[in-house]
Amino acid sequence: MSGIGGIISPNAAGQIGENMYEALKERGADTHGAYISKELCLIHTGYKEPTGGKQPTRAVFGQKACVVAIDGELYNSEELQKELAKLGHKLADTSDAAVVAHCYMAWGQSCPERMNGIFAFAVWDGEGLFFARDRLGVCPLFYSVGTYGLVFASNIKGILAHPQIEPVIGEEGILEILMLGPGRSPANSIFKNIKELAPGECAYYKDGLKTNTYWRLSAKTHLDSFAQTVETVRHLLTDTVKRQAAKGGRVSNLSLGGLGCAALANITRANNYSINFVGSQSEDNEQGVTRIILGSDQLADALETAILTRGLPGMADIDAALLLSLQHLENAVFLSTGAEEIFGGHPWYQDEELKTFPWAQNVEYRAKFIKQGICQASPQEYVRHRYERAIQAASTLYDDDKKETQIRQLFNLNLGWFLQTQLSSNDSMSVKVRIRTPFLDHRLVEYMYNVPWEMKTGLLREILQVSEKTLTREKNPLAKTQNPGYTRRVQDMLKDVLNQNAPIFELVSKKALSELLETQTINWYGQLMAYPQTIAYFLQINSWMENYKVKLG
Repeated sequence: MSGIGGIISPNAAGQIGENMYEALKERGADTHGAYISKELCLIHTGYKEPTGGKQPTRAVFGQKACVVAIDGELYNSEELQKELAKLGHKLADTSDAAVVAHCYMAWGQSCPERMNGIFAFAVWDGEGLFFARDRLGVCPLFYSVGTYGLVFASNIKGILAHPQIEPVIGEEGILEILMLGPGRSPANSIFKNIKELAPGECAYYKDGLKTNTYWRLSAKTHLDSFAQTVETVRHLLTDTVKRQAAKGGRVSNLSLGGLGCAALANITRANNYSINFVGSQSEDNEQGVTRIILGSDQLADALETAILTRGLPGMADIDAALLLSLQHLENAVFLSTGAEEIFGGHPWYQDEELKTFPWAQNVEYRAKFIKQGICQASPQEYVRHRYERAIQAASTLYDDDKKETQIRQLFNLNLGWFLQTQLSSNDSMSVKVRIRTPFLDHRLVEYMYNVPWEMKTGLLREILQVSEKTLTREKNPLAKTQNPGYTRRVQDMLKDVLNQNAPIFELVSKKALSELLETQTINWYGQLMAYPQTIAYFLQINSWMENYKVKLG
C-alpha cells in the first residue's frame, strides 16, 4: 500500500505543512514526493515497488497536462497501454501512475470504467481535481469539504492533519460505533465533516464537489449451464491470479481455512501460511504449510497498535492477528477475502427470516451500552433505517423468486457492508506487504451476482474436486483464539479501564461494561467476535478516543 493526500485551497502548501506527510508516512515511508502549486498540494508516500515510478507523476499529451498520485495496482495495465498507443499517447514509463495520467487525458472522468485493479487515485488537470476509488473499495480514500477547500487522504489521520478539521463525532457517529460497529455505513467515516469515497465512486472538485457512481452491480438473466458456469469461474479466477502475480514481488498464500483458501492454494501454487494461536487445535499440519503461532499476550498487546493503524474502532482481534501475521511475510500475499460473500458461504445466506444486519442482529443488547442521554434518536430505528436502505439498493429481476431476491439482497449487502469491514482491516494492517484479493476481481463479482443460488454453493467444490475432509472442514475465523489466558488478559485490561476516568465513558455506559465482565455475551459481530473479542472491541474504542483526542459534539 501507499498513501496519497492533498488540499486544494489558496496557499495550500502552507496549510498542509509536514502534518499530512507524517500521517501518510504510516502507509509507506521509503519514497516521498509532492507537487505544489499556488492552489494545490499533492502528496504521495510509499514503499519501494518493482512497478513503481516516482510520484506524483506529471504527464503531457498535446495541449493537455495532468499530475497523478495513486495508491494501489492496475491489473490490465498492458491492455491500457496498447489502447493508449493507438491514440498516439507515448508514456514516459510504464508505471501505474503514468498509465492513469494518460487514461485520464484520453477518456476523462470515465477512465475508471476501463481499469481493472485496486486503486485510489487523484488527478490534477490544472483546473480541478478528479479522484476515484476502485469498484470493490479495496483502497480507501477520505475527504472533507469546507471553507478551507478540499482535503483528501488515504487515511483519516491525514484529513485530521488540517488545523481546521477536528476529531468530532456526533450522535450518528456514536450509533455507527455502538449499533453497527465495527462495520459502518457506506461513505461514513464516523467523524463529522469527513466522508469516505464509496466503492465504485468518483468525484470532481472545482468550485464545489460533484460525485458520481461509475459502477454498481446489475441483475441479469444467467443463461450459462452449470458446466459453462464452472469453466467461466475457473477461467476468471485463474486469469486474475495471473494478472495479480504479474505485478511483481514474491507472493504467498495466507490461509484462514475454507474452500476459498483451498482454491487459491490450488491455483497459485505459492507458499502457504496459516495463522494459529497458542493452545488451539489446528488442522493445518499438511505438508507445505508454514504455521504462524500467536500468543495471547502478543494478541492483547497488539490491540492498541492495530487501532492506531486503522484509525477507527475495528475488528479487534482480527486486526491484531493480521497485523502480527503479516510481519512474518514479505512482498505480497494472496487472501481469500470475498470468497464467502460471492459464493454464498456465510450461514446467513440460509436464513429465511432476516430482518436486520445478519452479523449484528443483537440490536437490543447493543443499545444498552449507549450512555444514557447522549442520543435522541432511537438506536433500533437507526439500524432498521440503514438496513432497509441497504436491502432496497440491490438490483433484482422481475422474475426472481423470493429466495433469489433475498440472495441478491444479501450479496449486495455483504459487499457493501460486511466486506468493507474486512477490507479496512486488510488495507490498514498490511505493513509493507501488498495484499491481493483475487476473489474481488470485478468481472468475477459481476458474474457471480447473477449465478442462481442453486449453482453458487457447488461451484468451488466442482472446480477444486477436493477431498471430503476439505469439503467438511470448518473455517476457523481468524480472530478467535480459544485460549482462556487471552480472555483473562482482556478482562484484566477492561478492569483497569473501569478504574480510570477513561474517555470511553463519554459514550459508553460504565454499568454495561461492568456487567460485561460478569456475563458471557452473545456474539457482537457474527462469528468473528464472541466474548473476548467484544471486550477487545471496547478496549479499542477507548484507545481510539484517547489517541485521536475524540470529542463529542
